[in-house]
Amino acid sequence: MLFIYQKKVPLIAITVAALIVSIIVSLLITPRYRSTVILYPATFTNMSRSLMGPAAVRGDIMDFGEESDAERLLQVMQSETIRDRIVDKYNLMEHYEIKEDSRFPHTALNRKYKNNVRSRKTQYMAVEIEVLDTDPVQAAAMANDIASYADSVLNIMLTERTALAVDVLEEEYRKQLEVKRVLEDSLRKIRELGVIDYESQAEVLTDAYANAILNRDTASIKLFEGKLRILSTYGGAYLGLRYDVEYQGVKLNTLKSAYDEALINAERQMTYTFIVDKAREAEKKSYPVRSLIVIVSTTAAFLFALFFMLLADALRRQLLVRA
Repeated sequence: MLFIYQKKVPLIAITVAALIVSIIVSLLITPRYRSTVILYPATFTNMSRSLMGPAAVRGDIMDFGEESDAERLLQVMQSETIRDRIVDKYNLMEHYEIKEDSRFPHTALNRKYKNNVRSRKTQYMAVEIEVLDTDPVQAAAMANDIASYADSVLNIMLTERTALAVDVLEEEYRKQLEVKRVLEDSLRKIRELGVIDYESQAEVLTDAYANAILNRDTASIKLFEGKLRILSTYGGAYLGLRYDVEYQGVKLNTLKSAYDEALINAERQMTYTFIVDKAREAEKKSYPVRSLIVIVSTTAAFLFALFFMLLADALRRQLLVRA
């Protein structure tokens, strides 16, 4: 304290100078305004299955997403796709005063964007989008657009994938439909030969043939022998074709259900976010906090000045002792 009192004049001068400089610098810093969006991710569920699927596998499209859904949403928000959309829409290259002919314009743009646009997961599993900008209106608009673009990008990604599934299922359904048609044509030709229902016909004709033999009815014996011959010749083929037609029918129904499900998912868009708070135009600046800059800078200047004065005094004393 005695040393501070002895050096009060230079310390006061340095502190006052730091105070004046920090005030001037804080006034020169361009103020920035903060806008935030708070949203919850929705569960990534299949819309058609959630609405029309069996109760055992049916989900709820109104469910909030889990941690993995929040991380997936964050990854989309931080993607180049959304960043490029924001950059183009708001002409951020010009807005951030970055010259196209500079050495690394895109690197500078990405650094500025990362400093001003942040998204993070909150402790309550929500996602927060924060945008800082010199224009409060633009800050709010950018934050809201990022939330909107995240939803649209997710829909585009899932729609593209579902559209591919629709094409595959449609092609497979047509192939199976043709297979079933060929089998039905073959079965129809066998039925035209007289094989209508193999099991019941075999039972009835066998009984009738036996009765004809017992009654020694030659005409009936020949008639039933002919029918039994046809039945024995084409019966196996009839049974195989009938089972194949039934199997193909079940397979077609399964493919049709899958195709209808994929078509609904491809043609209808879902929302994958629940917006809790939309971004609004900030009324007060968030940066810089001028009072904090002035206090920290002035205090730091005083402490550094004191430290170097103490160091200089200690060195001076050491030199005197050695002398």
